[in-house]
Amino acid sequence: MSNIVQENAVSPVIVWFATIAAGTAMANNYILQPVLPAIATSLHLPLFYTGFIAASMQIGYMLGILFLVPLGDSINRKKLIIYQFYVLSLALLTASLTHHPLLLFSAGIVTGAMSTSAVQLNALGFHITPKGATVGLITMGISAGILLARLVGGSLADALGWRGMLAFVAAVMVSMAMLATRCLPDVKPVRKTGYLSVMAELPVLLRNARLIESAVTGGTWFFVFSLLWVTIMLHLQRPPLYLPAGTAGLFGLAGIVALILANYAGKLADHFGCRSVILAGMAIVLVGISVLFFLPTSLLGITLGIILFDLGCFAAQVANQTRVLGLYSDKRSVIYALYMFFYYAMGATGSFTGPWIYEKWGWQDTCLLSLVMVTIAMIITAMGYFSENNITHVSS
Repeated sequence: MSNIVQENAVSPVIVWFATIAAGTAMANNYILQPVLPAIATSLHLPLFYTGFIAASMQIGYMLGILFLVPLGDSINRKKLIIYQFYVLSLALLTASLTHHPLLLFSAGIVTGAMSTSAVQLNALGFHITPKGATVGLITMGISAGILLARLVGGSLADALGWRGMLAFVAAVMVSMAMLATRCLPDVKPVRKTGYLSVMAELPVLLRNARLIESAVTGGTWFFVFSLLWVTIMLHLQRPPLYLPAGTAGLFGLAGIVALILANYAGKLADHFGCRSVILAGMAIVLVGISVLFFLPTSLLGITLGIILFDLGCFAAQVANQTRVLGLYSDKRSVIYALYMFFYYAMGATGSFTGPWIYEKWGWQDTCLLSLVMVTIAMIITAMGYFSENNITHVSS
C-alpha cells in the first residue's frame, strides 16, 4: 500500500492491522511482570529490586513518548513505526542474553521507548478515521496487549524460561516490522516542521486546561493500574495462593472480558461526552478495587475485581484519549506525547513502588491507597465538568 491514504478514505483492514500491531508493541512493556520472581532468583536479586525491572519499560516508554512520538507530526509515521519494531527486537534479544541487572534495566528502557510505536499507530488510526470509535478499537488492541502479555509471558516462560520467552518475542517483533512494511499506508506529514521546533511547542501546549485535566486524571488511574497489576502478580504467587507464573498470567484473561465491554466506550464518548464516560469508568474502578480489598484470597473474587477494575480503567482511558486527540488536529502527536508522558511517568511510579508497598504494608493497604488515588481522579474530573458547564451557562 504505497499510495497516500487520505483522511476518512481508508480500508477497515488498515485500522485492524494498526490495532493488532499496537497491541503487540505495547505487550512488551508487561511480559516480564509474571516472571519477576524468576528473574530475582536467576540474577540473585531481592524481590524489591524487581520493581526497577518492571518500571524500566515504562520509564523508557515515557522517554519515547517525549522524544520520539512528536516526530510523527513531521515525518513519515510508517517508516518510524517500522524502525521502532526492528530496534525493539534488538533490545529484547539483548535482554534475553544478559546476566547483569543494569544491562537488563537498560534494555528495558530501550524496549519501552521503542514500544511507543503503539502511540504512533493510534495517532495514525485517528488521522485516517478521526472518531472515538477508532480510538476505542485501537485502544482495545493496546489494552489487549497489556492483558495478554501477562498470560503469554508467563506461559512462554514456563515452557522456555524467561530468557527463551524474550528471544521468541524478539522474533515476533521482526515479523511485525515486515508486516508493517506491507500493510501500513504512507501518510503525508500534516506539517513540515523541524524536530526542535516541534519540541519547542511542548511548553506552550501545557497551558491547555483540558490537557492538564486529562493528564492528571489519566496519570492518577494509570498509577493505580500499574501498582495493582504488579502486586497482583506477586500476590497470586505468594502464600496462601502459591500460583505458578503461567497460572497467575491467566488472570489477564479476566481483563479481556472488561476489554470487550470497554470497546464501546469510544461510541459512548461520542454520544454522551468524554467526562461522563470517565466518571462512570472511575466509579466502576472503585467497585472493582473494593472487591479486591474484601476478597483477597478468593480466586473468584480476584477475578471479579480484575474484570470491574479493568473495565473502568479501559473505558475511562478511551474517553480520555478521544478528548486529547481532538484538541489540535495538526498537532496530535505532540499533544498526545505530552499526555502520555505524564501518564507513563505515573505508571512507572506505580510499577516501581508496587512491590515495596506490598512488601511493607500488604495487599489490603495497597488497595486502600488505590481507592484514594481513584477518588482524587474522580473529584478532578467532576470539578472540570461543573466548571465548564457553569462557563457555558454564563456565556449563553
